[in-house]
Amino acid sequence: MRQKLVQAGYREVDISTFDRATLLEYYAKVLLTETAYVPAKEEQDEGEEAGSDGEEKVEFAESDASVQNTAGGDKSAEERRIAREERLLLLEERRLEEQRLQREQQQEQLRIQLEQQRELEEKRLEEQRLQREEQ
Repeated sequence: MRQKLVQAGYREVDISTFDRATLLEYYAKVLLTETAYVPAKEEQDEGEEAGSDGEEKVEFAESDASVQNTAGGDKSAEERRIAREERLLLLEERRLEEQRLQREQQQEQLRIQLEQQRELEEKRLEEQRLQREEQ
């Protein structure tokens, strides 16, 4: 996945700092760009409406402009916009699912740690009880 992002024009130094969810997000953008026709001008207009991450979208669209002209040229702008929004929603769902799974893993790890601590405390108390009985 990292190699694909580097091939798409992202800097390897930047990619190495991304967590799994961010990597998936950027990888999905690359895949969407490769499979959908979105003129750079249209992407730029939407980027200005989006706000803070608009420059990033424009750079992404401009860097992959040669790929964008490969497929879907016969779809209307509205159809492309809807398809893109649907894909972005699916990506968001995947990202949220990944976060949910991470939280569940963290909760499970915490549960195991607490169980181990409880067992250690029980052993310590049992040892204290045995020492008192010996005295």
